[in-house]
Amino acid sequence: MKKRLDRWMDRMPMPVLPPEVRKRVFNEYVLGYGHTAAKDESLRCLLCKTPTCMDSCPVSSKIPNWIETIQKEGVLEGYKILRERNPFSSVCGRVCPQERLCESTCILLRRKDGEAVAIGGLERFIADNVRMSGVNWVDEKELPDSGKRVAIIGGGPAGLAAAYFLAKKGHKITIFEALPYLGGVMRYGIPEPRLPREALDWDINLILNLGVEVKTGVVVGEDITLDEIRKSYDAVFIAVGSGKGKKMEIPGADLKGAYSAIGFLMKVNTGEIHPLLSPDKEIELPKDSKVVIVGGGFTAVDCALVAVRLGNEVEVVYRRTKDSSSAREDEWEMLEEEGVKINWLTQPVEVLGDDSGKVKALKCVKMNLIKEEGKRPKVEPIPGSEFEIPCDYVIFAIGQAYNDTAYKDLEGLEVDKWNNLSTVDDEFRTNVEGVWAGGDVVNGGDLVVTAIKHAQVAAASIHKYLVSGKWEYKGK
Repeated sequence: MKKRLDRWMDRMPMPVLPPEVRKRVFNEYVLGYGHTAAKDESLRCLLCKTPTCMDSCPVSSKIPNWIETIQKEGVLEGYKILRERNPFSSVCGRVCPQERLCESTCILLRRKDGEAVAIGGLERFIADNVRMSGVNWVDEKELPDSGKRVAIIGGGPAGLAAAYFLAKKGHKITIFEALPYLGGVMRYGIPEPRLPREALDWDINLILNLGVEVKTGVVVGEDITLDEIRKSYDAVFIAVGSGKGKKMEIPGADLKGAYSAIGFLMKVNTGEIHPLLSPDKEIELPKDSKVVIVGGGFTAVDCALVAVRLGNEVEVVYRRTKDSSSAREDEWEMLEEEGVKINWLTQPVEVLGDDSGKVKALKCVKMNLIKEEGKRPKVEPIPGSEFEIPCDYVIFAIGQAYNDTAYKDLEGLEVDKWNNLSTVDDEFRTNVEGVWAGGDVVNGGDLVVTAIKHAQVAAASIHKYLVSGKWEYKGK
């Protein structure tokens, strides 16, 4: 195929619902490429022989290979290539910050005014195209049944991805999930406007179709101990994710109407909350009210877009600048299009309540950014800059604490000072033989694709152990 060399600019934009439409519905608002648009965008890819984009993809996806299948109109082969290293293309094509990962090293960016190939949009196109085609997709196993059993604690991205890679190697997998549904943060934390459930369920069901057994509603550490599980399985992978949502330790944070982000999003996404993740005992979803979101990352964006769609006036406060945010710049821009007011360099100091104990305002102080060479800028309060934002609800999107319920009683297990398992070695082995850990329980909270990378490496290590019987923990 003759390559065009004049398309380092003119990236094909993906269609987006207009602000006045998307703010009224819970539909996905970034609509994705159609067939002709996807092929046009794929033709911008030079199919580099030494693809720098692969190096900046956490799972080392074979990006040029599957993009070429779009150019040649053979997306079924492209999907097969994608699934060699990632069982969650429907998810990652939507929620990965590609502009900071694979797209950030696209060779087209080296040209003046160059624009990266829309790798994320093309990945999503392949996955959606296969799902919506009616094809009965079946993943082929690489090896026959091994007779070995692996227990996976947690059914989020790390646990499900590990189940996928290990099941393909012929091992019998059982997932123990404390909550009612599989998916972890993908289901409980990411709202439908960003990740439609039919796309998520497609990815999950393909994993289960490999013969993976699932036990939901089982809290390891309470209903069954990790030691009991270890006696029945040849290996264990701990993938319990992050723990309970956090609130700021400021006066009034426990007033009625002040919620954690994970509790709020769980209620919106599933209609229920769970004490393992949510510190909130009850959550009343706001409607026709004033809501303030505290935080500056992906979760804050998710809370804001959901609050808008519930019919509320919404403001966001973040103590740093947009440059420090982990969310995409276009997501902030879309929120502003929907009428969300964003207060940068603003720090909450107190949640104010009325006589009935209900939130009535958020007291804040403006912050000053202090730049230090070679370091992340510091922020400090500006004296006399206090002000109040009248509101009915405050949602804290400031991260999550640990949750060691599953592994706290495992004798000899080394944990870090946050009670997480960053003590694993480079193959995600813990210091206890036969036990691995990966995902947010290791790093305290990161991207979905990072959890998948952990699972990829851990699964290879587990398979090696099951075949050889050799335990080679290297220490941290």
